Amino acid sequence: MVSRDANAVPVNGRAGHRPVRRRRFCVIALWAIISLWLSIVPALAETRVALVIGNGSYAMGRLPNSTADAELMAKTLVGVGFDVIKLLDADAPRMRQAFVEFGRRLSTKDAGNDAVGLFYYAGHAVQVQGQNYLIPLGADIRSEPEVPLQALNLSELLAAMKSGEKAGSTGASGRLSIAVLDACRDNPFATNIRTMKGGLAAVSAPQGTLIAYATAPGGVASDGNEGHSPYASALARTIPTPGLTVEDVFKRTREQVLKATKNTQIPWEHSSLTGSFVFKPKAAAPEPSGRLSGFVGGAAARRMAEIAAWDKIKTNADSAALKQHIATYPGGAYEELAQYKIAQLEKPHVATAWWQTGSSDPGTAVRSEADALFERAVKLDVVGASADDLKAARALYQNAANTGVVTAMISLARAYDKGRGGPIDLSQAALWYAKAANTNNPAAQAALGTMYEFGEGVPQSLVEALRLYRLAADKGDASGMASLGFLYAQGKGVARDAFTARKWYAAAAGQGHARAQFNLALMHIRAEGGPLNWLEAVRWLKAAATTGHAGALRELAYLHDEGRGVPRNPEQAAAYLIASYQARSSSGAHGPARPNAADRREAWSRATRSAIQRQLSAANRYTGKVNGRLDDATRQALEGLGPVE
Repeated sequence: MVSRDANAVPVNGRAGHRPVRRRRFCVIALWAIISLWLSIVPALAETRVALVIGNGSYAMGRLPNSTADAELMAKTLVGVGFDVIKLLDADAPRMRQAFVEFGRRLSTKDAGNDAVGLFYYAGHAVQVQGQNYLIPLGADIRSEPEVPLQALNLSELLAAMKSGEKAGSTGASGRLSIAVLDACRDNPFATNIRTMKGGLAAVSAPQGTLIAYATAPGGVASDGNEGHSPYASALARTIPTPGLTVEDVFKRTREQVLKATKNTQIPWEHSSLTGSFVFKPKAAAPEPSGRLSGFVGGAAARRMAEIAAWDKIKTNADSAALKQHIATYPGGAYEELAQYKIAQLEKPHVATAWWQTGSSDPGTAVRSEADALFERAVKLDVVGASADDLKAARALYQNAANTGVVTAMISLARAYDKGRGGPIDLSQAALWYAKAANTNNPAAQAALGTMYEFGEGVPQSLVEALRLYRLAADKGDASGMASLGFLYAQGKGVARDAFTARKWYAAAAGQGHARAQFNLALMHIRAEGGPLNWLEAVRWLKAAATTGHAGALRELAYLHDEGRGVPRNPEQAAAYLIASYQARSSSGAHGPARPNAADRREAWSRATRSAIQRQLSAANRYTGKVNGRLDDATRQALEGLGPVE
């Protein structure tokens, strides 16, 4: 296989008043529909394969920059999710074998009929009788009839790229082929073969194909004097620009080449594309690190369920029931208390648990009282609690924390951090997070790490943030893993390493951490730390969306509106956008708390804008016309939506 060869390496309306009862019903119904979509809508994976060839070490007409151009293009294409076959200084047999391998990869069952194939060639090429031929190394062409015998016909490659396409495909949303010829350079055989024309011939692109030339038909392109050709440099700079269609990429490339060559070289394309393609899709900004943020999405219901479950088993002398509680509510409010009781139950010669006998042991008695205080605080500190209840909960947390109950320390820190039960006091929050972190509690270490990352309550120190995140991540704490992934992804306090960032995001995402799931999906969309993978991107966005993550819901709205990674569906796009406004955002103080439709006022398709108005009208939130305009009345209706507790 070519990719195994040493020289063929795979690189890899008005807003109305709130009608409470009916609105609640509509919201619940909408979430039910979205939940169904999250489970049944198929995600589409887009296969991207590229063949990159750079020939420069010719015996006659050496091209100093061709191999460097091929290296640059291979690296660029890997960065936007292509599986790349790369050849440098290849002779005819190796080029033909590469054509075969390229065609096979595009025609595999896994590639399907939505594959994108891209061919880039830097080197010598000639035209003979309207056909373009790529010159391999070792070619000794002395007459025009010898060209088809020693060189490779571009038409053969184009046929190989389309060979796996299903019969009858229109190319509207299926196989797409791109051929880039940075090969219109000086003809080394022109002095020997007078009948051979300069430059390359204009070729009609087969349906679903775009052919790009470094210069206009019959023209000659520059090899460049700064290590790369002007065309390769411009194309490599432009391809990674988020959101540009393939047509826009080549348009911008042309503008740059014209400027660099003072209008002497005019890149040119011939296209028969009927669908759309974006090298690097736009995606939301990743969500930054955040501390324990309280009751987000489904966390409120989970906390109430945990309290009810704990009340049923807290006096149970069966350690198995306590262990099952921990397994059911990992990281829950009662996890530390359950572990402590398990340890007491499993001590040798202890027949009856201390909380059943009222033991007079001073240490045990103190711990028993502290645990009782903590249990009372948890029941007061719930969604919708009154200011008096929250104040009482903070005081109870304080008393329990003073006796060494680690979970109470964390809860007290969170109360100071979020202003629950009193004013925000970040220095006190940092103090109590630190006390809990010093007991090797990973949740406290991760929370304290975020305070150091942003300099809140403590002096900013990325070194200390990184250390704390590592400690938490090594203990399997999902928040620590997600925050560590963010530092690597952004190159914040550590060398940027997208591969390591994706690894940590994946570990946290596997534990159900919504922020990690969202950020991991964005990396799959942007082809950061690995290839572009729509299947995985949509899977993780759906996973985060089920927790009520506003960013994931909004990103799904974008994808369904544009038909990227999922079938285009304006109704689903509208439903996801509305749900993102109803979701309680999981973003902390360092990220956007609510989506804002105004920033894409004209970017949403008219069909989606109309669907938004219809769905708001059905929920009694909008009384204007369904006109497909994201006008002030529609936006006010969206912004008036409140989170669903």
